[in-house]
Amino acid sequence: MNPILDAASAWFFDSANHALNGSLEVNLVEGIKGAERQYVEVGEDRLGPYFPVTVEPSSRCVLVVFPACRAFFIYDESLDQPDPELEKQEGRVLFEAVSSSFRAFAEARTTVAALEDSPTLEFVLCCEDRIIHVLASSSPTVHLLNRAPDLQVERTQTWSAS
Repeated sequence: MNPILDAASAWFFDSANHALNGSLEVNLVEGIKGAERQYVEVGEDRLGPYFPVTVEPSSRCVLVVFPACRAFFIYDESLDQPDPELEKQEGRVLFEAVSSSFRAFAEARTTVAALEDSPTLEFVLCCEDRIIHVLASSSPTVHLLNRAPDLQVERTQTWSAS
């Protein structure tokens, strides 16, 4: 859905802000795939070899803005489960969803489905460490930021098989 997001190996969640004007702003930092494969030790198992994905000084930072956000749900990616109601459109990191269990929940618990000023669109943003479902009245925008990533932040260890 977005060439900047889809071109990166991975994106790590940095922060989110739900502003008083209703917009949801999500800061992401790029994960860059390492040049050499490494084995991964998980308990007593040795997996791989895989490419490590890390935040580097050259990693890009982006701001994803969901204007007029009506509802959102952010959760740790490790808690994700298959959603039999999720019907998604194209996109690897950010995609529009036609239906999902989150949409069904939001429509059952709020009046979001009854809003007539504009249709409610659903988007899913998949990071290495967070998944963000958003109901909004318009499509998100992605802005490349002119800043370096904070390398002091401890990130989730991530690996790429390809």
